[in-house]
Amino acid sequence: MERISTGIPGLDRILQGGLPVGSVFIVQGSPGAGKTVMANQICFRHASGGGRSVYVTLLAESHDRLLKHLSPMEFYQGEHVPSSIYYVSCFDKLMRDGLPGVLEFLVSEAKSRKASLLVLDGLFVLEETARSACEFRKFINDLAMLANLLGCTVLLLTNSARQSSNPEYTMVDGWIELAARCRDTRSYRTLTVHKVRGSDFIAGQHMFTISEAGLTVLPRFESVLPQFESVLEGASYTEVGTGRLGTGVGDLDRMLDGGLPCGSATLMLGPTGIGKTTLGLHFISQCTPSEPGLIFGFYENAARLKRRALSYGIDLDGLMASGAVEMIWHPSTENLLDQLGYELLDRVRQRKVARLFVDGVDALAHSVIFQERLPSFLTALTGTLRDEGVTTVYSMELPFLMGGEHRISLGSISAVAENIVLLRYVEQQSQMRRTLTLVKVRESGFDRSIREYSITDRGIRMGGTISGAATSSAAIDTVSPNIL
Repeated sequence: MERISTGIPGLDRILQGGLPVGSVFIVQGSPGAGKTVMANQICFRHASGGGRSVYVTLLAESHDRLLKHLSPMEFYQGEHVPSSIYYVSCFDKLMRDGLPGVLEFLVSEAKSRKASLLVLDGLFVLEETARSACEFRKFINDLAMLANLLGCTVLLLTNSARQSSNPEYTMVDGWIELAARCRDTRSYRTLTVHKVRGSDFIAGQHMFTISEAGLTVLPRFESVLPQFESVLEGASYTEVGTGRLGTGVGDLDRMLDGGLPCGSATLMLGPTGIGKTTLGLHFISQCTPSEPGLIFGFYENAARLKRRALSYGIDLDGLMASGAVEMIWHPSTENLLDQLGYELLDRVRQRKVARLFVDGVDALAHSVIFQERLPSFLTALTGTLRDEGVTTVYSMELPFLMGGEHRISLGSISAVAENIVLLRYVEQQSQMRRTLTLVKVRESGFDRSIREYSITDRGIRMGGTISGAATSSAAIDTVSPNIL
């Protein structure tokens, strides 16, 4: 099936290649959802590839005003107007001759402009003007036949929130819905493809953003990763080694029977201030330009992390200057989970990252609008990182500081974390001490003792086995479905 690329990042992937040539699509959404930006972005992408478009409006907004709003956007190229993208109003024709006159007008413009893409902005105006529902359905049917005969792809933009059972949705070839939604106090945008005749597509809701670059669609991370390698050109699976990677703490490596298994995922659990980030920096400190690392963090920016690392003898600034380590930082505010996932995976692949430290898997959880997605997202992410040969360490903050009895409900995350390190505070002889326990290590023997450790100006130093301490009782529950 021959297709027209939309030029919108992510949308062609959802549509399995773009819009089928000669098809008619309804693009539905409330005012402000992004229909006009989307249609114009497709037109300019089509023009940059040598195609011709006719953009027909049925609304009162002038074309000068429309282009003025579009001109700051990156996809806008004024030289394509009007030679490759022709804007014209059909409102007067509709008022004089009704729907038959509009159909005649569209065919005439498409032929005379040699257009391969036609946009009709304001389908709901036709619906309201039609003398009967039968006349409106006949217009849609005739337009679909003419589009196929002319080989011209048609986009019908509408504000109408009609039901899927309405006849026009069965008569067109495709149906895309854009929506601006709000959950609690947070707003977000979704794109849903309901129908593409004769073609597969990725169903369900996908987030999208609107910026100066136009629309960017984020296919649900877990919906594309199982076929991710076949989508990306030149991508190939990396055979995961069977060796070990040092943590940067010699005594901990001995507890791990040589270090972390290559290609595995490790979850570090502990309360605030216990040393999760410090241990993660030790792991990253072993990177080299030939085996680079990535810090993907949410709580501390690069400047603060460099100062902290230097305080216990790790030259993070030098590692970053040499290219051995890169850091990506996002404030733990309103992030989009899919956007974070794609950015992380993109940098891992571009730099061929060997070691990855995600400093705050709980911050990833806060980015999820629908919490039920988190297990499948983490499964897809961790599985892909493993296939890429990346050894990953995640940090996760526990809600308790010390004392009392606590149950840590990991649910599905325990399945993707092949190694679990539990860090806790204990009280002993009127002093607060730090302890480290290995809960599990993938396919390996390990030291199960509770070991004391300290953070010095030379980094983490492991002590002996600790006993007789007033520890908090923390049971690891790997069965509960509750995540974080």
